[in-house]
Amino acid sequence: MEGHSLLFSNRRSLRAKHPKLQAEGVTPTNHWFLLGAGFSLWFIWQTSTAIGIFLGTAIPESWSLDFALPLTFIAMVVPALKNRPMIAAALTAGIVALLAYSLPFKLGLILAALAGIAVGTIMESRK
Repeated sequence: MEGHSLLFSNRRSLRAKHPKLQAEGVTPTNHWFLLGAGFSLWFIWQTSTAIGIFLGTAIPESWSLDFALPLTFIAMVVPALKNRPMIAAALTAGIVALLAYSLPFKLGLILAALAGIAVGTIMESRK
């Protein structure tokens, strides 16, 4: 592992969000924070990769990898849902996408997006 590539971007993001490091600027102990953040991120990355390697063999060969993209998208979206309008919009879009799956030209996705936007906008305006 090269020293300069210890997940630099993620460590920089953590440092930018840490109020103490923002207020004080560079101090003699900043390197410990950055080293700890970098090691933690690296360790989680390696552990997750190892889990994926070992549990990946448990997935039946009959399954295609088409399920991986929606799972990744769900894992990215769920933590971003912070209030009721966001949750309602996401649930509405998900339900409409499932119900409209059989529409031609994947129009179900467009319909789902429009429904989610409409529900989120209506709920947001009622606040």
